[in-house]
Amino acid sequence: MLGVISSRREGGVQVDERDKKAGAAEDVGIERQREVAYGLLGEFARKRIAWYGDASKTNLCKLLAKDVIMFAARGVASAEEFVAEAFRACESSSEETVIGNTWQAVIAAISSDTLDTGDMMTVREGALWVCELKSQANTVNSSSFPQELRELKDKCAAQERFRRASGQPVRPAFCVMRHKKSIDEVRTYRADPRDLPNRDIDGFAYRYLAGDAFWQWLTGFDSVEGLVSDVSLIANDGVAEARAACLARLQAEMHAALAEHGLGNTMNDVLKLKRALG
Repeated sequence: MLGVISSRREGGVQVDERDKKAGAAEDVGIERQREVAYGLLGEFARKRIAWYGDASKTNLCKLLAKDVIMFAARGVASAEEFVAEAFRACESSSEETVIGNTWQAVIAAISSDTLDTGDMMTVREGALWVCELKSQANTVNSSSFPQELRELKDKCAAQERFRRASGQPVRPAFCVMRHKKSIDEVRTYRADPRDLPNRDIDGFAYRYLAGDAFWQWLTGFDSVEGLVSDVSLIANDGVAEARAACLARLQAEMHAALAEHGLGNTMNDVLKLKRALG
């Protein structure tokens, strides 16, 4: 935090001048952190372009692997609509993985005493915090959550063994980057008495950080928007064009496959094509 501006002199230097210099240095540091964030988000954009252009990642077979009946039940009526909707579902799944890895890289790069070695760890309040990082709350469901906590507990135990000689405390943190609420609290997992598979983590206490509280704790920025305040600075040239080209290719693949099998353009025809292609 910047010192209080004063007219006193210390060692022949005005205190307010010292504070101005400190403030300028802090501003430079903040801008450098933002540059790093924008650079890594630009890398995310380049990865999206590569994904759109890779036919092994996005093709008709992958779209047809989706639940065609579910799409029909929610009102999708034609093959063209199905391609657009199924493409968006595949795209969203891929995006969540890549943006999660991107934010983890951003945090490791701009946060002091933080390492991303596959597992994110940071030194805060004299302790080593082992962090389980999630992009948003809905990426963890009730069935997978106990396993996530079990893995976090095991990672902490491994670090405790490794650091036993130093005596440094090891603490678990479950972190959610995007959340509508700012949460910083200690939670304890309580297994249902009938939940025998999860008795091993009953009583496991961990710090739960979400939303703005997470960003403040780990980066010093009051929110992710405080870090990335001008999205026009993200180098995303070519992404929209690559996406449009990918969608056009998939529509062409669908039309060609339907024609080859003598099928029409309805969702029943899409379902028949799915069966025909196995």
